[in-house]
Amino acid sequence: MFLSRLDGFLRLSAVRQTLSLLALFSLISLLAWGGTYWLVQREMLRSVDARLIARMDDAVAALAAGDPLPPAEEGQTAAMAGPGPRDGFDTRDLPEGGIEMRYLLRTTAQGRILLGENTERQEELRDILAAGMQLSLVATLLVTSLAGLWMARRGQLRLNAISEGLVEVARGHLGTRIALDGRDDLSLLADRINATTARLDDAMTQMRVQSSNIAHDLRTPLARLRAQIESSLIAATERNQPVSPDVLAEALEQVDQITGTFDALLRLARIESGAGRAAFTPVDLGALAREVGETFGPVVEEAGQTLAVGATDAAHVPGDRDMLIQLLANLIQNALRHGADAQTITLHAHGPRLTVSDEGPGIPFAERENVLHPLYQGETTRQGDGVGLGLALVSAIAKLHEADLSLADGPNGRGLTVTVHFSNLAEL
Repeated sequence: MFLSRLDGFLRLSAVRQTLSLLALFSLISLLAWGGTYWLVQREMLRSVDARLIARMDDAVAALAAGDPLPPAEEGQTAAMAGPGPRDGFDTRDLPEGGIEMRYLLRTTAQGRILLGENTERQEELRDILAAGMQLSLVATLLVTSLAGLWMARRGQLRLNAISEGLVEVARGHLGTRIALDGRDDLSLLADRINATTARLDDAMTQMRVQSSNIAHDLRTPLARLRAQIESSLIAATERNQPVSPDVLAEALEQVDQITGTFDALLRLARIESGAGRAAFTPVDLGALAREVGETFGPVVEEAGQTLAVGATDAAHVPGDRDMLIQLLANLIQNALRHGADAQTITLHAHGPRLTVSDEGPGIPFAERENVLHPLYQGETTRQGDGVGLGLALVSAIAKLHEADLSLADGPNGRGLTVTVHFSNLAEL
């Protein structure tokens, strides 16, 4: 049981990383402290050797002058040596008490001189230094290990929180949010996961709402189409009455309405998928506004309204020209459908912005976010001709072009003004 828990503990990524860092830290510490010990020992030995050389020079000078060897101080020796080892330095332990001595032997014209110095104190200092280093290493490794394991456990708990949150999301609980304290990379990862989950939850909610709206908006034309076909079938089979062309035309109109709804949904899905972004080309917003004005001006005039088109320092933006025309067309059609009689619809290109204003009843502030969702219609428009896809398509095209879409009150507080602000400008 213990071995199983230990094996599971060692399999944790945070623990493995901590142990790896501890091993690397231990290796570096051993090398650093070993090098320090060697350097200190070398400097101590060089200091002793320097003193022995200075004494040897004094001894050689004294003998050359006919004087005896200079007297040795405490812890030092000085004597004339007979034949034996070759000249140079040597370290030996004396038989009595195991005292360590450092010797220097040199052959001169006056004989062989042997000088020595007790290095017991240096040896004690080396032992103290080694003991201190060992104690420091053990204490440092112990404290570092405890701190590292604590940090590893804390990091692993945070990773476990992220993992458990993802498991809940995988089970379909899209309302799950991962709460991590701090502002480190794991907290940033948790925030990004939460944002992704929130978008997924919103997408699933929108899918359910859209499915409900599709069922609601298509139920009436499908029921009407079925009733027409059933009535015509009964009239043709039971009463031997010919099918009226008007009935067939009305049935075709219902089919066209249903087909148009699904076509719009398919266009919306294609735009939201990002299709077409690779084929963006520079588009002159001023020329685009004028072209749309020339195309839709007669249609607006035929409806008894006026379309005013203007451009001021219009910018060039990267985009799909056909999609941007569709964006403006949807806004103009929306203004025509919901605007006031004999109103003036204004289309204006100013810098990187396109605006379309009408003089209709406008959209309440609380509804402005909702009307951008597919198949959403306010209570005042649900029974109208539209199916709630016009502004949704506008929103999708704006997002595809990385443009900001905003809805506000129209001129003088009347109607609605839709502004599309492009953040990217085309390089000409």
